[in-house]
Amino acid sequence: MIKNILVLLIATTFHASAMDLFKAEYTVFKDGKKIGQSSTELSMDAPLYVLTDKTNGTHGLASFLGFKRNEKTLFTENNGVLMPESYQMDQKVAFKKHQSNYQIDIESKMAHGKHKGNDWQVAIPDVFTTPNLVILNLSQDICSGITTGLNYTIIKDGKIKNYKFTITSEKEGIIEIDKVHSKPLRVTKTWLDKGQHCLPIKTYHIEEGEEPLETKLIKITFN
Repeated sequence: MIKNILVLLIATTFHASAMDLFKAEYTVFKDGKKIGQSSTELSMDAPLYVLTDKTNGTHGLASFLGFKRNEKTLFTENNGVLMPESYQMDQKVAFKKHQSNYQIDIESKMAHGKHKGNDWQVAIPDVFTTPNLVILNLSQDICSGITTGLNYTIIKDGKIKNYKFTITSEKEGIIEIDKVHSKPLRVTKTWLDKGQHCLPIKTYHIEEGEEPLETKLIKITFN
């Protein structure tokens, strides 16, 4: 239940073509009731960009269990290509902690990481991204006018995965995007506003037998 809050982070997008530094803040709702807050921040630790996502449970069960999740990707940008250098995820729910991280070795073209205490390594594809950096790739493509082929290769937990998105509608500058899932009853939607740097005005996620999770933008600050 609480773990599904993180799914919404995949749907949170913004306009990255100019690589504007910013911080966006969101409220998280479950079945229409406020349960937490999340944020996405793009900063710079020269010569690297830093993309940081944070989610904290502040109300209800999410608060009771002390839900916290932080994700961070360090990457470079060259002519619109975002190249990850490292990825780190830390999550805490009650007394359980979950960590995952990896580093990229460009010379050997390998990713070396640790997941659930186990070391792993995998050959990196020519083009790939991380679980939270994919939001920048998606935003960059959509805001540049790409409407099909929104497929992204992800390195996650020592495995190569594919995330696929489709545009389902566009009306008055609002673009609705669906994340394609293997389970037909799992739904993830995002509504992007072209008038607000392609930021989402809301996101929606639901699993079979569970209440829907939503996020709504509070504010965004550009540096």
